[in-house]
Amino acid sequence: MGKPPVYFDESLAKSSAEQMGRYLSNVGFYHASVSFQSKKEKKLAEVKYFVNPSWPYRIDSIRQSISDTVLSTFVEHIKDNSLVKKGNLFNVYTLDSERDRITDYLRNNGYYYFTRDYIFFEVDTSLNRKAVNISIRIDNQQLSARGKTDSVESVPHQRYFINRVKIFPASYPFSLPGGPYDTVERVFSIGKTSGLFTQQFYFQHEPRIRPAIFEQLIQVRTNEAYSQQKVRQSYKGIGNLRIYQANKINFDTTGVSASRADHGKNWIDCNISLQRAQAMSYGVDLEGTNSGGDLGVRGSLSLAHKNLFKGGEVFRFRINGGIEAQKLARSTGSEEGNDVKKIFNTTEIGADANIYFPRFLSPVSLIRFKQEYQPKTNLNMGYSSQNRPSYNRTIAKAAFGYDWMATDKISHILTVINLNTVKVNPSAEFADYIEQEPNQRIKEQYSNHLVMGLKYSLVVNSQNINKFNDFVYFRLNFETAGNLLNLLKGTSLITDNGDYDELFGIRYSQFSRIDFDLRYYHVLNQGNRLVFRTVLGIGLPYGNSNDLPFERSFYAGGSNGMRGWQFKALGPGSYPGSSVNIERIGDVQLEASAEYRFPVYSFLNGALFADVGNIWTLKPVDYLPGGDFKVNSFYKELGVDAGIGFRFDFSFFIFRIDAAVPLHNPAKPEGERWVAHKLQLGDSNWQIGIGYPF
Repeated sequence: MGKPPVYFDESLAKSSAEQMGRYLSNVGFYHASVSFQSKKEKKLAEVKYFVNPSWPYRIDSIRQSISDTVLSTFVEHIKDNSLVKKGNLFNVYTLDSERDRITDYLRNNGYYYFTRDYIFFEVDTSLNRKAVNISIRIDNQQLSARGKTDSVESVPHQRYFINRVKIFPASYPFSLPGGPYDTVERVFSIGKTSGLFTQQFYFQHEPRIRPAIFEQLIQVRTNEAYSQQKVRQSYKGIGNLRIYQANKINFDTTGVSASRADHGKNWIDCNISLQRAQAMSYGVDLEGTNSGGDLGVRGSLSLAHKNLFKGGEVFRFRINGGIEAQKLARSTGSEEGNDVKKIFNTTEIGADANIYFPRFLSPVSLIRFKQEYQPKTNLNMGYSSQNRPSYNRTIAKAAFGYDWMATDKISHILTVINLNTVKVNPSAEFADYIEQEPNQRIKEQYSNHLVMGLKYSLVVNSQNINKFNDFVYFRLNFETAGNLLNLLKGTSLITDNGDYDELFGIRYSQFSRIDFDLRYYHVLNQGNRLVFRTVLGIGLPYGNSNDLPFERSFYAGGSNGMRGWQFKALGPGSYPGSSVNIERIGDVQLEASAEYRFPVYSFLNGALFADVGNIWTLKPVDYLPGGDFKVNSFYKELGVDAGIGFRFDFSFFIFRIDAAVPLHNPAKPEGERWVAHKLQLGDSNWQIGIGYPF
């Protein structure tokens, strides 16, 4: 779909057969044969390929031929982890991977000038018994003979150690301006067992960043063997400093050894040039919003400083405000009580600030983390005030935590302090209405409460941006709140009002919550892919809470999941109610989606999708009949929808329109839930979003 027709070409069919034959030979099927037949009928052609693979060749023996005895010792050290093993099928691609493996190991152990081109594999297939003998040969360097321009000599590969680490923190654009330079040399150690290292800083003006910051960021260190892995880690470490927009690390051996007294080693200088970015930036944003069908406008003014304390700290401050036309869903007898939408009846204004530190702060700073983990510390604070005709609500939040990378694919986020307070000031009329409301969850939504706890997230992403391969994305979130405050019961901080405990006059929430999001991206080709997603979550209120806080509850429906229903319009369970007074939230969520994405024309892409899922409460609730989770019948209460989507890819953002219809509606009586045969064109739910749903 969306692709031009493919024209048959006899020569290309022959070329494909030859490529198949070469591939089979490369993976050990030396005597394979591939032929083809083409059949033409009218304007269509059919091609059949016939493959006779024959018997494969296996590896009978492996030997090494390395004239450099020192280098041979290094290769012997990693022999047990070789990809080329006796008895395995012969495979040219495995040999190529083995060449890269050996090269990487040597370049991580001082062999700066070593490349994969020095490694050769000699394959002997003359045994006549479907077996091969492999000889791994590593040649010496071939350099011009001293004093002779017309001849070369064989020289063992040299192992290099770091002589000096020279840092130019204000180079632009990477060319080193003429002197004179002011120079600062720092001597430091990493941990109790390490030796002393030095870094030299060259600058012509007062440095705008503290030199000590680079001790952990730069992994290339004096007196250690050159390592390309540590070079990569240094690039990543410097990349965490937003004050630099580019960096370059190069090495120089010119005249270095002559300046060293230790002539038993080869020495190399490391030069690091850093291109500084603008420290201050400003931003103005204006956007339209769609919150579950409620339209509005939001705007913000922001300020950012990328080097606040001369340590690469990034500070952001933002003032935001918005207006929204919300549907007034409560009959209070006031002018807002007819369940109609009033133009811009809701206003909100707020401010937030956050500081990002490219390192761990106390108490975790006392633990020496390797810089390849890319440790970070985040501090966030925010305040907002929302005004509606029937109430005013203020929200204050603060968070402090760490995040780091375990590998290139795995990251951890630990929020040690996660504080959120909500204060509601209702009008007298609205307060009377809430007091009479039987739905406890509605009462919780419009009552003062405090959430104080911690949160941990694990993110695994196997995507390789440079390759069109299948990949997996996984995110696990765990949050708990109120337990520390519960330990303070009996102290002057916690007061008992009879029904529950309060901190500073506000009821605190106590719960645990866990959820995960698993996605699998199957790449068919560059433009077509299948994407599958599974979401599972459960929250358990206890102690000082009867229900999960409204903002920590699960919901189903909207632009990113269960698209056949509007925002928070599905569930819980088989609850049949249609009143907009009931908030469709729950304690358990189960959802799965499948989506086929394909190109249509130019920047327009399409999608066919289906969603399955619902939410439930953990225990029966009088005002939500059928909403609780039952192990033996929950599958009967899964909503099912299907639809089509259009995605406008403008490179810098993707605008999305999805249209979906419910196929299985759990709110219907049993026996009437499959509604596909009753659907009409007007039953479609239209969802608008930015970016992909997952």
